[in-house]
Amino acid sequence: LRKKGIFPKLVSIVVGDERGGRFYQNLKKKAAERVGAAVKIVSLKTDTGLKEIVDNIEFYNSDDKVYGVMMQLPLPDYLKPKTNYLINIIDPKKDVDGLQEDSLFLTPVVKAVLAALIEATYVLSVGSSRLSAGLKIVVVGAKGFEGRKITRVLRQMGYKVDGVDIDTKNLKLITNSADVVISVTGKADLIKTDLVKEGCAVIDVGAPYGDVDKKVYKKAAFISPVPGGIGPVTISMLLENLIEAAKGIEN
Repeated sequence: LRKKGIFPKLVSIVVGDERGGRFYQNLKKKAAERVGAAVKIVSLKTDTGLKEIVDNIEFYNSDDKVYGVMMQLPLPDYLKPKTNYLINIIDPKKDVDGLQEDSLFLTPVVKAVLAALIEATYVLSVGSSRLSAGLKIVVVGAKGFEGRKITRVLRQMGYKVDGVDIDTKNLKLITNSADVVISVTGKADLIKTDLVKEGCAVIDVGAPYGDVDKKVYKKAAFISPVPGGIGPVTISMLLENLIEAAKGIEN
């Protein structure tokens, strides 16, 4: 890309000072610099009007030196009803966060979960005849934005997946039957030891503090921890999407 004079650049639009958001933005920026890309953080005040946000998106949509545009989620409460509207204003060729319904890019969080699942499958299959597609997976937080995407992609890949939420009846019964528990609720320490079976795999996608009680780590055969698990892999996958966008997704 550099030989072609292409410098991959991502613009991340942040509205307000969302908890944990600043830290995540800085991690993205540093990771981009390590691979020869760039992240520009556009910080807007919490009370920024809808038109100003739209104007920012459209400005970077039209900038041919910007290859990725994303909105930092979640948005402040007054903007949450407009989340899909704002996401769909982003140029599809620059939707490197993969948030549009028919995005050209797979959501980085989903890609990170798939990477963790490959590792988990290897651990669970050692000394076992179980096939990866035969593993029973439960996604806790399946009604949420990321949870829906994770559940849908895994089902498309042929996995047996049950989608549940915090208020699901018989939650403990369902999660205890799972070979792999993926939790993406954002509720700290939701997944206690009584919710998982001995020797299972647990993939923690909860932000910013993690969904999984640290005591579960001793019970699980595989764990993706928070911090240091899905988060860094998600950043890598976001940058991978950015590079694909800079190369031209149609290639």
